[in-house]
Amino acid sequence: MKISELEDDGNKSFSFKNVFIKFTLLVFVDDSNLSSEQIRRIIRDEYIKDATVLILLCGKNSKYRKHIDWEIHGAMYDSEKNRKMGIVVINLPTISNQQFVRASEESEKDIIDKGGHWITLKTREEYEKAYPYMPSRIIDNFEKQVSISVIDWNAIENNPEKLMILINNAFNRRKNTNYDHSAPLRRKNS
Repeated sequence: MKISELEDDGNKSFSFKNVFIKFTLLVFVDDSNLSSEQIRRIIRDEYIKDATVLILLCGKNSKYRKHIDWEIHGAMYDSEKNRKMGIVVINLPTISNQQFVRASEESEKDIIDKGGHWITLKTREEYEKAYPYMPSRIIDNFEKQVSISVIDWNAIENNPEKLMILINNAFNRRKNTNYDHSAPLRRKNS
């Protein structure tokens, strides 16, 4: 993965030049007659093929959306055609400071929340309370201490280098990350 220079447009927003290749599920996938394995194969091998890091932009309704669950599952799945991805979660402004941030490794703590008060969660109930908007497939992995970092939008808005570091870390650890993607795919929005 090559990370190139950042462009600053002077308006407290940022863009990445030659950093991202956008892979997303922008088309409707009619899943009415498809098995979960067929959906997984279509998502991973046709729409997000060759992607190496999934950036989940988490908002108030993310946990209820089947397409988001499908993309997360696809990112966690290791196939012959496409290897599993690293995952980074960004809490969108609508939920920033309403759910916890999370460092996957000690070196990320100062990047995500310098001087922050870090706690350890143990039970599913604690995770669901700390991450009220997080998709359940991600919480399944938090419970098993899988390396997925979570950062608030406002922490990267004026400092995109932080996001670049988190993406690079996720990229580097993706091959050795053992995701739990055993939950059935969400078949409808709720």
